[in-house]
Amino acid sequence: MKSIYFFVAFALCMMTGCKSDEKNAEEEKKRIFQIEKIDENTGLQQMQVSQIQQEITCNGKKYQFSVLREPAKDLPQVKSDMGLFLDNRITVKILRENGSKLFEKVFTKKDFAEYLTEEYLSHSVLEGLVFDDVNTSEKNVLTLVASVSYPMTDLYTPFSIVVSETGKMTLSLYEDKIEYTPLEENIENATGMN
Repeated sequence: MKSIYFFVAFALCMMTGCKSDEKNAEEEKKRIFQIEKIDENTGLQQMQVSQIQQEITCNGKKYQFSVLREPAKDLPQVKSDMGLFLDNRITVKILRENGSKLFEKVFTKKDFAEYLTEEYLSHSVLEGLVFDDVNTSEKNVLTLVASVSYPMTDLYTPFSIVVSETGKMTLSLYEDKIEYTPLEENIENATGMN
């Protein structure tokens, strides 16, 4: 009888341990993909608010660069195999050394729509935007990199945003796009579309 009791207790511990491992794996995945909140009623997920402020240099001139990514409740929600997500809005500001504004813009994924299919747009979010120090140094022009991605996956399309010394912006697919853009079959698998 004791051996049956021990076996049942052992089995319960194992099941609890497995559930704990699954919960830890899910928590780790949320951390990696910067998921801050999941609505218990709707399952709607949102990424963390993210703010970057740094001093950057281009052609010997210093600038103050700031990026604010925020979940945007007023934008259409994004549905994928990974669940339901809020899209993001990203505000970029670049100030000259004297404090005057060189560039300011609020980005949504619609700013990149001419480079993406409607299918891709409907299942993706504007994930992030950062300063591209390497291309800025090599090309002597302020360069930023943005990504539009399928939430909670590594499928994304990167974009290059160049800001001139007069504050004019040009946007294009990132030079190394071929290495990063998901293949059509991967897009179909990520969205559950066939």
